[in-house]
Amino acid sequence: MKKLIKIILGLGIISISVQAQAFESFVIKNIRINGLQRIEIGTVFSYLPVKSGDTLNDNKANEIIQKLYATGFFKDVRLEEKDDTLIVDVIERPIIAELAITGDHAFDHDKLVKALNDNGLMNGRIFDQGVLDQAVLSLKSEYYNRGLYSVQVDYQVIPLSRNRVAVNIAINEGIPAKITSIQFVGNNSFSSSKLANLMFLTTGNWLSWWYKDNQYSNDKLSGDVENIKAFYLNQGYINFKVSSIQVQLSSNKKSVYITVNISEGSRYHLKNIKLGGATKSTPIAELEELITLKPGQIISQEQLNKNIESIRNKLGEYGYAFATVNPVPSIDDATKTVSYIMFIDAGNKVYIRKINILGNDKTRDVVIRRELRQTEDSLYNANKIKRSKDRLNLSGFFKTSDITTVAVPEATNQADMNVKVEENNTGSINFSAGYAQGQGVLLGAGLTQSNLFGSGKSGSLNVSTSALSKSAGVSFTDPYFRPNGTSLGYDVYYNNYTPNAVGISPYSTQTVGAKIRTSIPVSEFDRINFAVGVENVQISLTGNNVPLRFVQFTGQYGQMVDDIPFSVAWVRNTTDSMLWPTRGAIFNETADMTLPVIGPRYYRFTSQNSWFFPLSKNLTWKTNGQFGFINSYGSSNVVPFYQNYTAGGINSVRGYYLNTLGPRDTDGSSLGGTREVILSNDILLPVPFIKDDHTVRMGAFFDMGTLWGGDSFNLTPQQEFRASYGLSFTWISPFAPLKFSYALPLFNQPNDNLEPFQFMFGAAF
Repeated sequence: MKKLIKIILGLGIISISVQAQAFESFVIKNIRINGLQRIEIGTVFSYLPVKSGDTLNDNKANEIIQKLYATGFFKDVRLEEKDDTLIVDVIERPIIAELAITGDHAFDHDKLVKALNDNGLMNGRIFDQGVLDQAVLSLKSEYYNRGLYSVQVDYQVIPLSRNRVAVNIAINEGIPAKITSIQFVGNNSFSSSKLANLMFLTTGNWLSWWYKDNQYSNDKLSGDVENIKAFYLNQGYINFKVSSIQVQLSSNKKSVYITVNISEGSRYHLKNIKLGGATKSTPIAELEELITLKPGQIISQEQLNKNIESIRNKLGEYGYAFATVNPVPSIDDATKTVSYIMFIDAGNKVYIRKINILGNDKTRDVVIRRELRQTEDSLYNANKIKRSKDRLNLSGFFKTSDITTVAVPEATNQADMNVKVEENNTGSINFSAGYAQGQGVLLGAGLTQSNLFGSGKSGSLNVSTSALSKSAGVSFTDPYFRPNGTSLGYDVYYNNYTPNAVGISPYSTQTVGAKIRTSIPVSEFDRINFAVGVENVQISLTGNNVPLRFVQFTGQYGQMVDDIPFSVAWVRNTTDSMLWPTRGAIFNETADMTLPVIGPRYYRFTSQNSWFFPLSKNLTWKTNGQFGFINSYGSSNVVPFYQNYTAGGINSVRGYYLNTLGPRDTDGSSLGGTREVILSNDILLPVPFIKDDHTVRMGAFFDMGTLWGGDSFNLTPQQEFRASYGLSFTWISPFAPLKFSYALPLFNQPNDNLEPFQFMFGAAF
């Protein structure tokens, strides 16, 4: 609500026609105040223009009355004289003991109360009828702006004991006026339906009950008119203007008729763009490369503004923080062309004097400052400031971050940088519950804090159970173990994986392990990760039809296997956000193996990469590719079957039951595979009717993949290829992340285990 209510205090200057009783002039020996209940006597004396020893006459008496009335404390003031004593009799105005507002459904109640409080209507304040009357008028005006023309605002002022009052404001909002007609006059180049599609306000459709887009609002109409203006300016109509807007209300106050009168003018094309002015140390050739609007093109104000912003950013890379770019047009009405000269004033090179951190109630300043690439006492750099903002978003500690630069008045070559953040909920207690086909009830709980005590360190404790698996784990990470950004982390974990219990495969494993990991930054976007640990795996084979390779493995290594896993990974992240990237990419190339000390020996390589492409302001294309293989080495001649790749499920190829894709044994048991290729594509967008679009996304997807190798059937990748398409919904809720998908499988075979609707609650993804 931009302006919930605007109340103008109408106290002003009260014209007082009260005349004091005519006095014969006398010298005041004493002053007595009568009638005070709440106001301190010293407060009254501070407003009196006389004191003992002064001479009182008619003019002074009138001045006393006017000054005491002007305080607003009193509703009656009288003066008397007795034995050269000035007696001031007052009756105090009542104070507001209670303020109640009912029936205000169209506004946020707390914001409405605060607006009234800020403007003089609040408990403990002196009651003023003028303020109350103005509040009622302003409330009605705000309701009219929202199309609620039938609103009634009534009030009661109820006297209470001890000179107090209760103010009760009762609002009957009535039925909102609906938009019956939207008409355009003067549009020759574009149809009325085209212009109407640019507006939020409509005459109603099947979603209007939710959007309320058929209810008149002055603010929304103003926004719609700006959208239409922007559309014309982006189509080359540089002289476009809105001549007038008529809003008519029916006699019964239930229907609104809107007429928008426009003047389109002519469409203009670009003749040329030249740069002029002082670019100083910035090479002009670099600036000219940023101009994407070419001669002959229709003039687009949006594209022109982007070119201007690109030039300003390039100047900012050379230290010119407050450069200005002023496009001066030269219009040729005969040829309908426009030439622009971009007058550049680079200004002075600017150094950042001081960095101010704002909005961090919990997170320590040092946690924010270590993510900043722009530093104090250094030359301003637009690229470094942009990267600083991206790093703050990637930390996951903040919902939003904003960096502004403010000039230092006394120094033309210095500026202060203000970093304002809105903190995220980085701690959570997660509980997950659900039901999945073949797994039964899924339960989980976790305690996670990714910003312990505002230090930037993270820790978690998680447990989960289902028919498929039971797990528990404790983790701790210090992302700045070394000042250069080298992290250090520890994990202790237990996992009981029982695919035999849900008919996936006739075995189960119990794994107990611990590992230590570190991540070393090698560039602004790249890190090298290392991890080493110890594991103990207990294997149980069940049933009479156990796959041969399961038996061969346990025959060679036994049913209790120890190993020392080691991994190294290269990770590159150029995205702009941790939760909802809209541009950039994430590359994760991981090589892991068991060290040739104990247990089976194998090595594996997995490449998992994601790219994000902004298709529009709210539309993002995400493509994710994963490729991997695993082989034995040395004296081992078999890969541990429980280390095979698996596929299928909400985080893989959606629409297929969890971990069931790939080779199967003769009894239908899933074997996994030693080779995998998975590719998924998602078109992501915010949910239109959700207020906080930082936590909710919906999308359409197309998944495909294949899993093969490690079986005795010599199945080809083509035979195991599967695909699906559908819709997804993701919500990072205050309690836990939730993910839903509905998929229609493609190329499925008769023995595939399909699961069109899938969801996840309370787990990371």
